[in-house]
Amino acid sequence: MGEAVEIFYPNGFSKICNGTTKNQPPVDETRQFDSWYEEEIDEDLKWSFALKSVLYKGSSEYQDIALLDTKRFGKVLVIDGKMQSAEVDEFIYHECLIHPALLFHSNPKTVFIMGGGEGSAAREALRHKFIDEVVMCDIDEEVVNFCRRYLTVNRDAFCNKKLNLVINDA
Repeated sequence: MGEAVEIFYPNGFSKICNGTTKNQPPVDETRQFDSWYEEEIDEDLKWSFALKSVLYKGSSEYQDIALLDTKRFGKVLVIDGKMQSAEVDEFIYHECLIHPALLFHSNPKTVFIMGGGEGSAAREALRHKFIDEVVMCDIDEEVVNFCRRYLTVNRDAFCNKKLNLVINDA
């Protein structure tokens, strides 16, 4: 058995090849490769996610898009090499982003979301029955359509009659 070879790409994908390294047990023989997504947070800080698979990797007119199926966090949306949200815990961010403002406001009727193509902010705003309209303006129709199709947790938000989706530069 050879040494485990790690190949890392900045804000991209890596492979750890099957093998052993000193002071580590042998890698499970049933797997040829373990795939990882690695993102550089700062020059001295990176995080990595073990992948089940890469569901999609492509580009729109404005940005690079990837949808990863991770072992720990479910589906992960990556835009321009930066993780935007993870299926397992994205609700924490979006609940904290939307609900305090709507609960503090005395009578909110319309919500404007600049960007938000993945639909999570709209999903949380639409949970408030007193909201008459959610206007979501995003420049990248391909990302919006991609998220509408593949991020099933937001499917109801995209179908809601109160959502006014505007494709334009906010």
